[in-house]
Amino acid sequence: MKRLSWSAAATLAYAAVMLVLERGMRKTGGPGIIPFELAGNAEGAQEIMTDWGSEGRRWARWSLWLDFGYMLTYGTLALLLIERARSRHGHPIALRLLPIGAVAGDAIEGVALLKALDGVDVDTNARLARSAALTKFALLAVGLVYTVIGGVRRRS
Repeated sequence: MKRLSWSAAATLAYAAVMLVLERGMRKTGGPGIIPFELAGNAEGAQEIMTDWGSEGRRWARWSLWLDFGYMLTYGTLALLLIERARSRHGHPIALRLLPIGAVAGDAIEGVALLKALDGVDVDTNARLARSAALTKFALLAVGLVYTVIGGVRRRS
């Protein structure tokens, strides 16, 4: 339980930092990072980068670089929560792959978006980032639902 508490605290603290970066992008008149993650093509990504201007792109770059640390905190928290539910119910160890896959998707997404910000094959990198982001969100959602159901079933 102690590891879970520390992991939750670290994730929340890191999320607070990420929110500062998110506000920085939005104050330029552009969107936050998630619409950039989901742009999916050169036109959408370029439109967002234009809306951001150089200041917003700087905030986005910081957000993407710091996200590599954030993914470790939320990935650890998700892994601990899933493991807690999994071990209580004797479910397969393969469920641990959900947060691991989500973090891997987030890392692929981050690299692709950093390349897009640098103007490197923006269309391909925007498409790759979108696919990786959708995979990340789906795996995290499945893990969250599993954890919630596991917690509810224990209380019943």
